[in-house]
Amino acid sequence: MTSLRFLAALVLSQMRLHPGRAVITTLGVVASTCAVVWVVSGYDALVSQFDDNAGKYLGRYDALIIPQGGPPGSPTPTIEQSIIDSLQHDAGVLEINPISNSRVSVTRVRRDTDDAESESSLGLLVGNRPPVNGAPPVGPTLVSTPAADAPYELVSGNWLGNDPEARSVVVGVDVAQELGVGVGDDLLVTALANQLQLTVVGLVEQAPEAPALGGGGRGRRGGGTQGGPTVRGGREAGGGRQDGGPGSSGPGSSGAGDRGLGDSGSRAANVRTAHPGDPAGQRAPREQSAQTETNRMGLPSGFVQGIATSAIYVRPALASQINGFPAQPQVLQIAMRDTVSMDQFRSVWQEKLAASRPPLQLIDFAAVRGGMESSRSVSGQQSQAWAATGMASLAAIFIIFSTLSMGVSERARELAMMRAIALNRAQIAGIIAIESIVLALIGWVGGLIAGWLLVIVGSRVLPGLFSSGAVLGWVCVALTGITVLLGALGAAVLPAWRAMRIEPLDAMSTRVATPRFRWWAVLGGMGLFLAAVTPLSVFVVPMSDQWRKWCYSFITYPILLLGMILLAPAVVVICERIFSPLLTGMLRLDGRMMKTQLSSNLWRSVSATLALSVGLGLYASTQTWGYSMLRPFTPGDWLPDALVAFHPVGLDERDEALITQLDEVKSDEVMPLAIEQAKFDWGQDDPPSRLKFGDNGVICGLDPDIAFGETNPMLPVTFISGSSESVRKALASRNACVVSEDFSMATGRGVGDTITLIPPNADSERVNYQIAGIVSLPGWQWVTKFSGVRRHFVRTGTLIFANRERVQTDFHLHRSEFFWLNFQPDTDLAAAEAKFQTIAERHAGESFTADGMGEVTAYRPFARMTATETVRKAINMRADDMIWGMSYLPLVTLMIMSLAVANTVIASVRSRTWEFGVMRAVGVTRGQLVRLVVMETLLIGIAACVLSLAFGLIAGWCGVGMAQFGGWFAGPPSFMIPWTQLAIGFAMTIGLCLLSGLWPAIQTGRAEPLQLLQSGRATQ
Repeated sequence: MTSLRFLAALVLSQMRLHPGRAVITTLGVVASTCAVVWVVSGYDALVSQFDDNAGKYLGRYDALIIPQGGPPGSPTPTIEQSIIDSLQHDAGVLEINPISNSRVSVTRVRRDTDDAESESSLGLLVGNRPPVNGAPPVGPTLVSTPAADAPYELVSGNWLGNDPEARSVVVGVDVAQELGVGVGDDLLVTALANQLQLTVVGLVEQAPEAPALGGGGRGRRGGGTQGGPTVRGGREAGGGRQDGGPGSSGPGSSGAGDRGLGDSGSRAANVRTAHPGDPAGQRAPREQSAQTETNRMGLPSGFVQGIATSAIYVRPALASQINGFPAQPQVLQIAMRDTVSMDQFRSVWQEKLAASRPPLQLIDFAAVRGGMESSRSVSGQQSQAWAATGMASLAAIFIIFSTLSMGVSERARELAMMRAIALNRAQIAGIIAIESIVLALIGWVGGLIAGWLLVIVGSRVLPGLFSSGAVLGWVCVALTGITVLLGALGAAVLPAWRAMRIEPLDAMSTRVATPRFRWWAVLGGMGLFLAAVTPLSVFVVPMSDQWRKWCYSFITYPILLLGMILLAPAVVVICERIFSPLLTGMLRLDGRMMKTQLSSNLWRSVSATLALSVGLGLYASTQTWGYSMLRPFTPGDWLPDALVAFHPVGLDERDEALITQLDEVKSDEVMPLAIEQAKFDWGQDDPPSRLKFGDNGVICGLDPDIAFGETNPMLPVTFISGSSESVRKALASRNACVVSEDFSMATGRGVGDTITLIPPNADSERVNYQIAGIVSLPGWQWVTKFSGVRRHFVRTGTLIFANRERVQTDFHLHRSEFFWLNFQPDTDLAAAEAKFQTIAERHAGESFTADGMGEVTAYRPFARMTATETVRKAINMRADDMIWGMSYLPLVTLMIMSLAVANTVIASVRSRTWEFGVMRAVGVTRGQLVRLVVMETLLIGIAACVLSLAFGLIAGWCGVGMAQFGGWFAGPPSFMIPWTQLAIGFAMTIGLCLLSGLWPAIQTGRAEPLQLLQSGRATQ
């Protein structure tokens, strides 16, 4: 203990003697701890609110009864009325609230006095258009409820009344804040079948997060059910009949739902006309002068299991007007009497619920509480916490390591004298370890305080950053403490080992650093070899996809990191030799002053370079990977100006001519399409592993002469295999098709091979198409995502072109719903879409058959115009947001690591104090001395930029290459260097280096020559 106190006293005296480095090191640890506190405090707040949020989720009810979930994207099963009747007769049940969820688009009705709204990617693509299968649920869920009293705490206004004619809506508080509405404001609610304006009459408080209730949660995708089959029961491939599901009990007692889901012999759906004021479930059939066949499609799913936490509430009759079909109970909220416990209720009902069709499950408070712990939000915040912790660990290790390493180099004679007087090797190592732990502890405590203050201020100034609040919990304290202390101990290993190697006789000699030019070259060669291993393993070495992914994650990527570390000394020396003459000329300095400044203290310079490269390298790789991956998803020049979809009933032949008559449209450049989304039948073969989301494809029937004509083709695609002439002949003469390049690469199918599809309208049939050509279709994913061509499933694997007449026949399509067209120059897109909407509304009141739901009335059919230029703009906006969102943490790490540069400059100034004094004595000015120090920081920053650029390009390129083996993108890898974005990171690095070296440079310039000589002699 006495020895420990003695060593601690030595450490503290050294810190008092040279406080600058200790302060900067402590600030670095404080900053890294702040970063962890900022991220982890949100997770701590979420965990601390599990009980409260579980109570808010249930509201004034005790339990829920929900169907066991199916595949994501499939229709939610409904609960039979017999179950509800039995529960109502249970003496222990006080109240039952049967609710249904449906997906809608919700926007605020703007006033004339409102400011202009800023554009958003989802606003451009969705806005007040109806939801579609391909687009993610971005707005609140429409909840139909007959409850007499508010299920949740009423914050403002009133609950829904009983007037069947009232167009009233109650909105969740979070939804109201997001939309910027309050009581008395109006909302525009849009479904596939109608669009109504509703008045907000009340606000209720709901849980901010939904629990994971098991079953078909959104995170469980797999196998042959990607995007979810259209109906459950019947065939596995989706479509087919549904037994006991909502289709058999849906609107239209004449069995229209069964017709749409039945065999191919009865696919016709009678067209009925209804008025928007009539509830869909009470429509009276009317005689038709003729019967018109309409296409079947799937209603968009909201991926909601249980209670929607982002919701708007309406009465069932109003929900029927909005959706076009009567609300069917999907969730039962149960309130029990005080005399009955949950265990008693479960013992009576659990087996009955499990035996029903569909099987039902009872969700009580404990299940909700457990689901909160495994929700997607918690998992996401856990991932962010671990990422922040990892980056903070690296920051703490590098900053403390640089301090200790430079301290050992400067104090070599002092440590040798201690060895000569009394201390052994273990005590010398103890000094280094104690110094590391003291710096870490001071920084940790300071970081907790500073981080918590920062979180408090941030949560008040920008409350949206902490949607669940911010709490400094034990997880945050423990995680930051373990991170900093382990980082400190790890950082002390190498400096302690170097200190232990110092011999007592070293105190009698001056250690002169002689540059060695061979070892850094050898290390650089080894680094280049290791860096080359990663792209070779990704693009060249043959191996299975699973082995390649494992090898990349656990072998070659770590090897790339090691290669960059070994390459760092060579990068520093080369940058010094190349850029030093340039900088000395720009700063008007004598080149001999900086000839070997970095290389003469190479370990110190390499340490600072690597510290900066941690954040900057990750930033460069993120930007390179992100924008390279963006290229194949950006709509290419092969697309016409717009794809117009007339949903959900399509147009007849008379209305098709109206499109060509519009002033905005080029009349000779309109191409009607026959589009269906059908599952593949792979026969006895296993589905392609690289087609992870490809159990189905979108087949687009078109006129081959218009699409691929020799002169002015409407689709000027690039043919990878085949030619436009051969494709036109094949599509005109037989069941031939054209597939995208990424589909061909994923499946291994080429020209001459056959693909088999299952018509959704006739699941017993199989349709074969022979591949006649392979084309490059960049951006087909996003065009199909928001245009409505994904008629049944959320995900799809490819876009296929075939002859329109054959597609109509093979897939039993009776009306044209989709048109590709080109506009006149300078066309007002909004005006054009409004005219398309006028054409669509000519079929208002007709009905169509929906997957799993039966007959649905389209009170207000929609014309959805997906303009190619709008998609490009939206995807670029979305990509920028996502890529920069991933880049924030690396940039924060870069700012923290810049303190290591300050440490390096301080050490350099201290080691050259005598030299600076001599320079000042022989006539070097203060300004020259300041520029000399600044130049050293610039060289370190340049070396970090070069090293990070090398890592970022290699890692980004390999990351793009690995995408084709992950199953979600199988196209040819593209590579793009985003110089503008990289320049931002490099400029930030140079700026941080200048700021880091500014204070030491000014201090050196202000010192008098005699003061520099005296201080320098004291350090010799």
